[in-house]
Amino acid sequence: MMAPEPTYPPLSTREIQTLPEGARVIVAWAEGSAGPHEYRVHWRRGEPYAQTDEDHRRGHVDLEKWLTYYIGPRRPFTRVWALPAPA
Repeated sequence: MMAPEPTYPPLSTREIQTLPEGARVIVAWAEGSAGPHEYRVHWRRGEPYAQTDEDHRRGHVDLEKWLTYYIGPRRPFTRVWALPAPA
């Protein structure tokens, strides 16, 4: 789902690595996507990745959506923001 880019600073790699399973995030990928999208954080092999609710229901893991692997020199413009938990 498309989402507006937040006005507050994105998370650091260290902060991303502390996100709990199921945390809601907005990710602006360095290449490919047309703007920021909302995802949930899931963990596999000790690494967080972004997954849509539909992909989670289907059990589909998109290896291009690892959050920490592509942050930094490999993909310097990928940004991740945490969203507040629903009330």
